[in-house]
Amino acid sequence: MGIQYFYNFCLTQVDDTDLNSDILTAVRKSYFSDFERIRDRITYDSEGISLLYDYCIERNKPLQWTVKRPGGAVVQEVLPSDNGKYYLCCYQEDKLFKRLLFSKFHTLLKVEYMDENGAVCRSLEPRKIQGGLCLLYKDNALEEPVALFAAPEVSEKPVREELNAAFTDYTAIASTDEGVIWFLSDSQLSHYREFVDLVRTGVAQMIEKSYVDDAAPLYEKINAKDFNIKRNLSASLDIADAKPFITPAVPDVPIEDVMATDQSFADIDNGSDQEPFDVPKTENPEETPKDDPTDKAAKPDKQIMADGAVYSYYGELDDNNNRSGYGRTVTDLGRTAYEGEYRNDKRSGKGAYYYMDGTLCYSGDWSENVRHGVGVGISAKDGSMHIGKWVNNKPEGNGVRVAADGNVKFVCKELSDGTTALMNYLDNDTVVITKYDKSGARISEKIISLANE
Repeated sequence: MGIQYFYNFCLTQVDDTDLNSDILTAVRKSYFSDFERIRDRITYDSEGISLLYDYCIERNKPLQWTVKRPGGAVVQEVLPSDNGKYYLCCYQEDKLFKRLLFSKFHTLLKVEYMDENGAVCRSLEPRKIQGGLCLLYKDNALEEPVALFAAPEVSEKPVREELNAAFTDYTAIASTDEGVIWFLSDSQLSHYREFVDLVRTGVAQMIEKSYVDDAAPLYEKINAKDFNIKRNLSASLDIADAKPFITPAVPDVPIEDVMATDQSFADIDNGSDQEPFDVPKTENPEETPKDDPTDKAAKPDKQIMADGAVYSYYGELDDNNNRSGYGRTVTDLGRTAYEGEYRNDKRSGKGAYYYMDGTLCYSGDWSENVRHGVGVGISAKDGSMHIGKWVNNKPEGNGVRVAADGNVKFVCKELSDGTTALMNYLDNDTVVITKYDKSGARISEKIISLANE
């Protein structure tokens, strides 16, 4: 889908704003989630100094925003611009350091940085590109503006963590509706991709070495923590302890229309009063089929509450009002948490279970809310799949592990004499075949190079 909203962005070489804890970023993110009025006065400690924030953001009115130090010195304030636009000015040592230009709809249009004389010397502003947005970086020291592009997403968690810790060659950072994203020039993107490849190679070598040198029993290798629902709780749904929701109340809140156009971003500074690209369009949503149980007009057969959230159930119930038979449990956002067979209000039989973002977590056999039998699990950590036998919520025995890119990582086979063979396929076309006894202890190991076969 690409980036739709910029909550804040900054030039990293001169601006050390922490977008993960920035108050302006948090307030704008909250406002754009529902376009409701936000008014507050708070005190926030920043680098050992207590700052007083006094702000109000609402539709069709300029932002009210003042940040003061103890004693009354102004750190941030709003000043009007033309055509309903306004600047949020930020001061350092009583001098204007930067200013953020917003449209009258609170869309962030530009960030400008000042030199010692108070003149604009650098700036960042969004530009529409095919498939999303980029940032246009202007610097008085450069002959031409430079287009900055979002860093490609890295799905593997170990690689992503290493990048966050070690990679610093990027020009700007932005808080968006897609998360906090680095923005890089063409040359930086090339460096970024090379760095990612090096990190991936290092992670793969580390994993290879761990398989060869690790004397851990088989069950510790097969029962990968990646497939532990509790470990991935931030990305998963678990309503095993759900309680009946006795008094459901869904407020009927009208949604205000938001006007939008297909106007290009380059036209915004030409005196236009139209809203730029990142205000959501109010196109009619696709009609939900009448027989779809997630239709908001349909009354759920049961509502349940878990961890403070309300879930709706559509399906069969037994005489005790327990989920029994086939049904679907849906989040308050309309996303399926589980669809399949229930018995006595627990997941039992065949069914599919989903993460919070709507992606599949597991499809297969269940027994009293745990994965038990044969199924396919998908890791929230790295997108890998485990196809095979599951016992008490964990992969065990016969199974195949496939990486997110389709490469087979290992095959586990239970042999007729009670022992188990694990064939681990390494990235250098080598297979490590390890044999384990009934207790999971390693008996023997053999390394085969497929390249030489």
